Amino acid sequence: MFIYTRHSFEKIDALGIEKGDVEQTIKKGMKWKEEKSEKWHARMAAIEVVFMKRNKDFIIITAYFVRG
Repeated sequence: MFIYTRHSFEKIDALGIEKGDVEQTIKKGMKWKEEKSEKWHARMAAIEVVFMKRNKDFIIITAYFVRG
């Protein structure tokens, strides 16, 4: 299950990112974990998502467009 924080919901709404794109980025994108943190990143196409794993849930912290 995907759980969106208030911040993440406001951020994706402001940027015009679809929830489906966020979820596909986590499912299919390149993922890496921050050192000494429980935060994960996933990137696919021009979207990067920061999230945490809790059992079978993904807690979306933020999402944004990346350049390059």
